[in-house]
Amino acid sequence: MRAVKRKGKKRSIFLRVALAAFSIYVVVMLIQLQLEISKRQKKIDELDIASVLLQKEIEELEKQSENYEKYLEKKAREQGMARPGETIYIEIPGKNDRK
Repeated sequence: MRAVKRKGKKRSIFLRVALAAFSIYVVVMLIQLQLEISKRQKKIDELDIASVLLQKEIEELEKQSENYEKYLEKKAREQGMARPGETIYIEIPGKNDRK
């Protein structure tokens, strides 16, 4: 009878040790995973901020580009240039003045 109790006791101790080791392993893995998730979340937040800054820079560059195109068009017109298919009329003062 005692031999049976010892085998059961040995199994019970082995089972408890194995369960404790597995529990520790699971806890350590969960902590590692949580640290990795935190690290990646921080990286995502940094990339989100960079994305917002880049979007603002793009909008500013588009605005500057639009203003630059208007500036170029104004300078071209001052030099008498026109777009294709566009006719320029120049008013000559004094020719058709009727008083």
